[in-house]
Amino acid sequence: MQVTAIQQVKCPQCATQTSISVPDDVELKPSRSVAAFGEQTKVTCSNGHTYWVHFC
Repeated sequence: MQVTAIQQVKCPQCATQTSISVPDDVELKPSRSVAAFGEQTKVTCSNGHTYWVHFC
């Protein structure tokens, strides 16, 4: 995975925005669970909620 952009994602629990590094030209899908395959990253918002962001 080559990181080329910074995007904002919304926490699925509290809607707090968090900046993450992502590959260029991808759609982000926040989720409370890890996917069995594909690229993803684990994110923790400023309120302490941990979730996964899948790159599509």
